[in-house]
Amino acid sequence: MARLINLSAEDSQTAGRLMRNFSWVFSSQAVSGVISIGTLAIMAQSLGPAGLGLFAIFQAYVRIVDRLLRLEPWQAVIKYGVDALSDDDGDRFMRLLKGSVYVNLAGSTLAAGVSILAAQVTARMMGWPEDSAAYLALFSLALLLNLKPTAVAVLRIFDRFDVLAKVDVGIALLRLVLSAGVWLMGYGLWGFVLVAVIEGLANSLLPFVYSLRYVHQRGYGKFMQLPITGIREENPGILRFLWNSNFNVIIRQTVQRLDVILLSVLVDEKFVGFFHIARRVADSALKLGRPLNQAIFPELARKWSSGEERGFYKLVNGVLLAIAGLCVVVLVPAAFLMPYVLSVMFGAGFNEAANMVNVQLLAVILLLATMVLNPAMLSMGRDRELLWVTLLGSVMFLACFAPLVGMLGPVGASVAHVLFNGTLVAGTLFVLYWSRRQPTVRRPA
Repeated sequence: MARLINLSAEDSQTAGRLMRNFSWVFSSQAVSGVISIGTLAIMAQSLGPAGLGLFAIFQAYVRIVDRLLRLEPWQAVIKYGVDALSDDDGDRFMRLLKGSVYVNLAGSTLAAGVSILAAQVTARMMGWPEDSAAYLALFSLALLLNLKPTAVAVLRIFDRFDVLAKVDVGIALLRLVLSAGVWLMGYGLWGFVLVAVIEGLANSLLPFVYSLRYVHQRGYGKFMQLPITGIREENPGILRFLWNSNFNVIIRQTVQRLDVILLSVLVDEKFVGFFHIARRVADSALKLGRPLNQAIFPELARKWSSGEERGFYKLVNGVLLAIAGLCVVVLVPAAFLMPYVLSVMFGAGFNEAANMVNVQLLAVILLLATMVLNPAMLSMGRDRELLWVTLLGSVMFLACFAPLVGMLGPVGASVAHVLFNGTLVAGTLFVLYWSRRQPTVRRPA
């Protein structure tokens, strides 16, 4: 088979590993996506559009605070951890893990504390209902003890994507069962917020418990006993990489999550509920591409680190074509059935969200078609260029959001996402293929 599609033995090994990891993550994301839609349907039936809109507002607030104040070191751990393991330097690898744990704990504690302390002021300033501050404070507890980024790095480096897949499905099932209980017992919004807290804590801690097991199985011992001094010297440029890779994600995700907060000021909570449905359905479609994005980063890091530029670009181009084909086959037909699907899943009152959902799916297609570009640029050390592209897209998104909602109504919020994602697509494509014509430059720390 390898000879028929012109793959070398090494390419075949990479492809086999990539497909194995992809299949695990894809299966878990697909199953979790279906379960999440079921959970969303329960919430929609229980809370109605306005109640669902309030839940979306509270969730957006907590996630924005979390994203602004917490750095995720998993990308840096993968990039520099792969190098350490390639050099057979176990102590260097373990120091990276310990530093990552410290970053996780500091960030999650800071985010939870600030979110709770700012809840009252934010709720009053935004004009949300009187009891919103109490909801926000409870929701904020989900941010504590978030050790998942370290776990993600460890399990992906060791190709244990199956563990992450099983944990994700288990947590999604837990939330579905708890949400069904809340619905049947009539606990309303308070019950669903408490379920979100339980889900958040489980999602933060369970993967880390499993990752410790595989660290020990590989013979690396108790890495928390090692000193972390010397991390910068052992990993040149790690602080710059950690900051740039996170700042890029911080800007992109914060800007996108501001949509719900901004929309709550411009339209009624009912339409915020419709928009939440659109975002969640689109996010479920995005799960089709996230598995490959997660599985491919370690492979790209290995190829670039070993100087295999030809194989690196070959892998990038192949994945781009595969994801584009998947989008055309799966997502485009789904758009035509959307009004019927929304009515059946969430109730007749939610079919008004069909246009929002379809426009949001267009935004997702733009991301899916080029989802491989972010890890490719990070593997190349082009984190600064990626940051500038994200800044440009963010400025356009914020500048156009309110005017688009004013002209087009609530659907304008989804159009703003199309503009934002289109800018990211164009910018990353330009930088990636412009970089191919430039000499490789090793940046100083």
